[in-house]
Amino acid sequence: MSSHPDVQTHAHDEIHLPPPSWGPIVIALGVTVLAFGFVLPLLLPVGAIVLLVGIWKTSNFSVIDEIRTSMGVHSRMLGMWVFLASEIMFFAGLIATFLGYKQRAGEVAYLLNVPLMTIGTFLLLTSSFSAVSALSALQQNKLKAFRNWLIATMILGGLFLGVELLEWGELIGHGITTGTLFGSAFFTLTGFHGLHVLIGIVWMVFLLARTLRGRMTPASATGVEIFGLYWHFVDIVWIVLFTIVYLL
Repeated sequence: MSSHPDVQTHAHDEIHLPPPSWGPIVIALGVTVLAFGFVLPLLLPVGAIVLLVGIWKTSNFSVIDEIRTSMGVHSRMLGMWVFLASEIMFFAGLIATFLGYKQRAGEVAYLLNVPLMTIGTFLLLTSSFSAVSALSALQQNKLKAFRNWLIATMILGGLFLGVELLEWGELIGHGITTGTLFGSAFFTLTGFHGLHVLIGIVWMVFLLARTLRGRMTPASATGVEIFGLYWHFVDIVWIVLFTIVYLL
């Protein structure tokens, strides 16, 4: 008894699905708890712990992370896209609040130091280039170059935060604090963005630690790509904020 030559059996074939990751969701939860921590300080350490757990979970990749779903979408990448979509809505609300308070506060916006924050913007946008270079180096298994580009990204992100703190200090010196309409909206909006930059820097510390322990390989590129997606999002948000807050 013979079977038709066109009929093939695939009993040995298996459908592989990537394991689900709670990393991006835990990160979002940590950021939310930290936000409430500005009202209830007792929540700050709790939010910080949850945030660190989320970052560790997201950066804890393995070879199996390279497995794609039948749709070609990586589970963690999809999770990050969902997280960033929620962040867009979050920042949209903050921007709307800032614009409303800015109109009610009058002409205090002239106190903003546009040249200083232009420098900060340049630093942050340059960090996107170094982040892309780091990913490219890892994909080519150039671990030393990957480490150097990652450190450069961390430094540029830290310099941006330093520039932002200088701007805050100048405004506080002019009497613009969270007790004023403009100050409350401005510090909330830029502060949450600064918090996102800080999260990215902490994330890079975890990546650097894994590199120093020899646990980063080209197979880990997907995890670094997820970080790059987050970092580019932070940069894009700042472009929007810089335009609305400083240029309009």
